Amino acid sequence: MISSTLNIWNGPTKKSDNQGVSEVLTKFSQLAFFSTKNQQEKSLPNVKLHLSQNENLTWGSFVQYTIDVSDKADGDSKYGEILNNKVLLEIEFMHLNDKQGLNQNRAANKKEPNHEGLSLMMESTCFACHTDKEIMTGPSFSEIAKRYEINKNNITLLANHILEGSKGQWGNIEMPSHPNLTVEETEKITAFILSQGSRKNHQMLTGLEGMFQIMEKPGDLEQGVYLLTASYTSTSSIKGQQSITLPIK
Repeated sequence: MISSTLNIWNGPTKKSDNQGVSEVLTKFSQLAFFSTKNQQEKSLPNVKLHLSQNENLTWGSFVQYTIDVSDKADGDSKYGEILNNKVLLEIEFMHLNDKQGLNQNRAANKKEPNHEGLSLMMESTCFACHTDKEIMTGPSFSEIAKRYEINKNNITLLANHILEGSKGQWGNIEMPSHPNLTVEETEKITAFILSQGSRKNHQMLTGLEGMFQIMEKPGDLEQGVYLLTASYTSTSSIKGQQSITLPIK
């Protein structure tokens, strides 16, 4: 049996039986290693969203959150092995009676990978200066979307600002150049910023922990619901996530 197995791996051989057995065992060990590595690469990251409060929330209140992430290949957030800029919390407000839309959005989020522009931003330093709805060092996505409508000319203009840098567009704030990005990549980033910035009831936050505010009560609405989706995309480009609903009244 051993001789037959050796012929499969190495063809006819005059090596001693001990040498042959050793080589076969080594090859089987290598196959097992690559099989385990392949399974790790294909496994779904485990994402868990924790809220400081998820009951009796009222309009205008603040909610603190933490996100735990573990991945067989990348590691565990509790050991500091998961990068902050790879973790995302999406916050979407919907009318409480729109259950069909809520279910559709939850299903869509689960199936769809991140927008290419968002993925590029999470790999770069963009979120060190910019956020979706809040002002940091640089303007928010919503501010940019208010000034520039989505069209080819504006996408080309803003993509050039990202690529080559700019100054004086937002006061004294200087935009550094990003020579590591291509024109096509900066255009994808710009398209995402303008699209996301125009979404009034949808917010994105990066990081393993943070805080967000429930919107002030709309005049014509008594109750609503937030769909919260925490996600992490591994280095193997596999997205794991958890979605929960948060009733507001």
